[in-house]
Amino acid sequence: MCAKSIRWIVSALPSGSSRLWWDGKGLGLSGQASWLAVYSLGMMSAAAAVQVTYQVNLGAQIALGNFRPGTDTIFVSGTFSSPSWKQTASDGSSSYLLSPVGGDSNLYTGTFNIVNTAGSSENHKFVINPRGNFTALNWESPTSTLGGNRTFVVPGTATNLPVVYFNDQQLPAAAPFIAGADFSDLSFFESRGKSYKDNGHVQDGLAILKNSGLTCVRLRLWTGSDALVQTSNAYNFTNNLTYTLPLAVRVKNAGLQFMLDFHYSDTWADPGKQGTPSAWTSLNFAQLVQQMHDYNSNCIAAFKAAGAMPDYVQVGNEITGGMLWTNGAVPGNNATAQWSKLGQLMKAAVQGIADAAGTNMPKIIVHIDRGGDWSTTQWFFDNLNAQGVPYDIIGESYYPFWHGPLSNVANCFTNAAKRYAKPVIIAETAFPWTNSYWTTNIYGIPGTTNGQVQFLVALAQVVKNVPAQLGAGIFWWGAEYQPANGVNEAGFNTASFFDAGGNVLPVADAFGQLTVPVRLSPSLAGPTLTLQWPLSGAGMGLTTATNLLPLASWLPVTNAVQTTGTWFTVTLPVDSVQGRFYRLQSN
Repeated sequence: MCAKSIRWIVSALPSGSSRLWWDGKGLGLSGQASWLAVYSLGMMSAAAAVQVTYQVNLGAQIALGNFRPGTDTIFVSGTFSSPSWKQTASDGSSSYLLSPVGGDSNLYTGTFNIVNTAGSSENHKFVINPRGNFTALNWESPTSTLGGNRTFVVPGTATNLPVVYFNDQQLPAAAPFIAGADFSDLSFFESRGKSYKDNGHVQDGLAILKNSGLTCVRLRLWTGSDALVQTSNAYNFTNNLTYTLPLAVRVKNAGLQFMLDFHYSDTWADPGKQGTPSAWTSLNFAQLVQQMHDYNSNCIAAFKAAGAMPDYVQVGNEITGGMLWTNGAVPGNNATAQWSKLGQLMKAAVQGIADAAGTNMPKIIVHIDRGGDWSTTQWFFDNLNAQGVPYDIIGESYYPFWHGPLSNVANCFTNAAKRYAKPVIIAETAFPWTNSYWTTNIYGIPGTTNGQVQFLVALAQVVKNVPAQLGAGIFWWGAEYQPANGVNEAGFNTASFFDAGGNVLPVADAFGQLTVPVRLSPSLAGPTLTLQWPLSGAGMGLTTATNLLPLASWLPVTNAVQTTGTWFTVTLPVDSVQGRFYRLQSN
């Protein structure tokens, strides 16, 4: 038998476009799908409905605060659904809303009658509806599917689609917090007679870091030749492979992790300069892509053979404007072409690292200089992700003198975690221990040795408060700097871990407190209870309950938290009516 029905014509559109429908009365517009559905009335055989179960895991979205169970809802919309999904679905069910599955608070499912012809393609997306507010829908844009849509071939019988993650976002496994220092010029300063002291005793600077509790050392790598290092300005050329390789071996032998920071230049690479290595300037673009693969592979192979395999690798240093200018500069006159070039260069670099690393693949970091600038961070990583560059960690530089107050970092890191579901680190920061150079834009924190600690504590609270524990680490830049004749250190000798005499400063031990086990330490004095916890618990909230209830039932303690050095303290009256339990919870 024939019946009047809907015939769909589906074509992909760019993500962020709208959905168009015909409801028998006229055309309508529904926002934020990435496909166009135009359908007309006609006479055709009625398709038999088949039941399809849609399944989405919202675990990452819940942890990141993008979905609040019990408040927000989740539905599926696609080439099977009517434009009135808010009220009634075309199959007569109440809606295309998904429901939580008992026993798994992250999984939401829904089974609906699909009338698309068996063997045809069905396109759909999952949509978060915050607080039932249909004017602020969050349409997913999964990266693993063509055109940002999910699709499957409609079966002839009932079927369960596999579980997917909203936006394809899965949270990485929690890793220990990284407390790191850039110590790239340790050997350089030692060669100029500088020593490093703890309690007045000369020690290896790396041993001082290890004994203070730091876990990782960052070393930059330039492409410059040994001949360049022999110039009168060796400070600007010294960090080549000949210099960095033995220093990396020292780092590993000291029991520290190693982060390798590729600069892809004969000298400093940063937002203002990303010069192509002099030996590479005659290469065409295809040759340059191959050179990136080979150079990275050869360098990693050298570190691996020396027993100094990096744990982390930065594919470029502060590459907000790209790298290997002008080939990999972004945005450039033709932004589409330039982003494609940068993507090719970076993918070749990562592949070279992987080829040499084998089963010991380091975590890949992409590092820009905008820790206080969310809009530029989003612009950069949205464009980079569109190129399919594989990486594990987002790195940002943050210096208060250039990047604004800590509130800017909180906004940038929180938004980055929510949007990309990747760990974020402060790849570079510093703060002065004296007011002899840095005197402005330090936001009320004194330029003193205690001020350094105060700054670190405040920064740690921001990073460790990033949603879903995605604030993964902090690195102090120029930690090894000491004043040296004839070297322009741009004031960073006044913002290091060591004073002018090479004595280690309190900020080093404070850094070590970032990684100690988090424990509540109680003390009782009459009717007053005092609870303390270390800097590693920064960003955590103190909660209380009268019995060991499920975590969600614990209530926040609202008493003021005091900060003394690297310890947090709360003073409470003893509950004379009933016993109480206290615990720290991650936000």
